[in-house]
Amino acid sequence: MLTKKVSLVASVTFCIIASGATFWLSRIYSASHAKASESAVATSAAKDCNYTAARLKGYQYIKPLLDETPECEAQSLAPLKQEILNYIDNQKQGGMITSASVYIKEFASGDWTYINPGETYLPGSLFKLPIMLTILRMAEGNPALLNKKITFDQKHVVNVPQTYATKTIEPGKSYTVKELLTYMIAYSDNNATQLLNGCMDPQVLVKVFSDVGLTPPKSDAASYLTYTISPRDYSVFMAALYNASYLTITESEYATSLLAQCNFKAGLVSGLPANVRIAHKFGEAGNQQQHELHETGIVYINNNAYLITVMTRGTDLKNLSATIGNISKITYNKLSTHS
Repeated sequence: MLTKKVSLVASVTFCIIASGATFWLSRIYSASHAKASESAVATSAAKDCNYTAARLKGYQYIKPLLDETPECEAQSLAPLKQEILNYIDNQKQGGMITSASVYIKEFASGDWTYINPGETYLPGSLFKLPIMLTILRMAEGNPALLNKKITFDQKHVVNVPQTYATKTIEPGKSYTVKELLTYMIAYSDNNATQLLNGCMDPQVLVKVFSDVGLTPPKSDAASYLTYTISPRDYSVFMAALYNASYLTITESEYATSLLAQCNFKAGLVSGLPANVRIAHKFGEAGNQQQHELHETGIVYINNNAYLITVMTRGTDLKNLSATIGNISKITYNKLSTHS
């Protein structure tokens, strides 16, 4: 077990800091950790569409509800979908991007739409969100964990440049786990992530994925370097936070407040009015020849909210960030009138 844990932490650290690969993190897949979500279909009287309910298993008397979503795309979002499709096609024809996929969900109604669902992407630093969920899940049983102090030694410095890097922890200083979470989520700091990896229980990380219905990559290098995920699959993490259906209400609020401090302004934020609140996280992956830039966010408007996850691929990061920003603007302009 100790060997497996060390192997997992090393893989997690390597993937989050590696340049020119996936920045993805590996974990150990155990057959004893079967997928802990189940799908149940209930007929909706309000719509001519079934609903899929994702529930947690593993309890004797209850099956907590994670999320409930209509099985079919909302016709009311068809104009939005077409406008985004047209925009993406124009960007591809102009050589600005090679691909883009978008998942959008309105929380109040459950209505959703999915643009280019056949594509999957290397998640990059988006994996820092499930790391946060893992740490907070551990803290539910051990509240003292968040106040634990960890010293950042020079030997732990990550010497890999980040395109969108801002604040980072300093060698020689000690930080609480709570402070490290802020650096990892608000500033996407790889150094803070490396320290958090060291105190993370790999079995809890495995369970976070299986609980929300996602199949984890295998632990071998070939698997995690090529592991991809779709915008819709990744969005389950954000939905679980907004619904407070996985962590406690207090921890869900705290985690989302950290996402609201994310200081990446070149993507989703650039397409929103200045007074609109958003809780979001971005991720960068790929190599010098083929970049990937993604962002997921919960946008709050008129006492309502919608979830948007945009994943893009192309040769120029500035074009990718501009594409995400314009898709965000198109979406906001449509959905703000709904609300």
